[in-house]
Amino acid sequence: MTLEELEGFVSKINEFDNLSKTTQIDYIAYFLVLKQSDFSPKDIRDAFNMLNTPQYSNINAYLSNNLKKKFITKTKGKYALTRQFYNELDTQFSNQKRLPLPSNDLFPKEILDGTRKYIIDMGNQAILCFDLGLYDACAVMVRKLLETLIIETFERYKIADKIKNKDDNFPYLSDLISYLLNEKTWNISRNAKTGFLSIKNSGDLSAHNRRYCAKKQDILDTKQAMRICIEELVKLIDYDAWNKELSNKK
Repeated sequence: MTLEELEGFVSKINEFDNLSKTTQIDYIAYFLVLKQSDFSPKDIRDAFNMLNTPQYSNINAYLSNNLKKKFITKTKGKYALTRQFYNELDTQFSNQKRLPLPSNDLFPKEILDGTRKYIIDMGNQAILCFDLGLYDACAVMVRKLLETLIIETFERYKIADKIKNKDDNFPYLSDLISYLLNEKTWNISRNAKTGFLSIKNSGDLSAHNRRYCAKKQDILDTKQAMRICIEELVKLIDYDAWNKELSNKK
């Protein structure tokens, strides 16, 4: 068992870190059976330690309490899975989405660290679309990410009412960019000003032109602009300070 093998396994399980500790034990036991046919309590503890994940307080007791239902004993303190439980875990694992981990090939993921979960999710979706060759989807997701960050910039500085229409709704990206660039509360860099427009044009083509299919080079042509614009907005918002302000109000 190597860390790379173990990380690759748990990355294919939806929300592994949010599962109960006993369910995590079950999946790790399944992984160990696939690798070496049986396992010991120490093998499971080692796996948790390799993942730097808090583990169940008494793994030995959990295994003993689930004999016959989930586990069977073998010689020299080793365990295996019952046939029924193995088949159950095998079906569950086979039904996982098994998406790869997003790379840093579109923009560095750490740019979005400390923002909001939904923003990180949007960024990861955009990156995965690029990684998987879904270039129209990538352009549209980046467009959505920019829309969200621009709105949050105005919310952060308590001037969101400036950009809402008569129905109290936020406008589309073209108007959002105009509001952003014309606002005197901040200064947007020259590179970002041109970058916003190129990203918008790319996203518009992918979202609205029925005969246009984005290619990898189309995304690569706006890749630097994406990184500049996303990072500039995140720094302008300053999520660390914003989160502290919101926390102090509670």
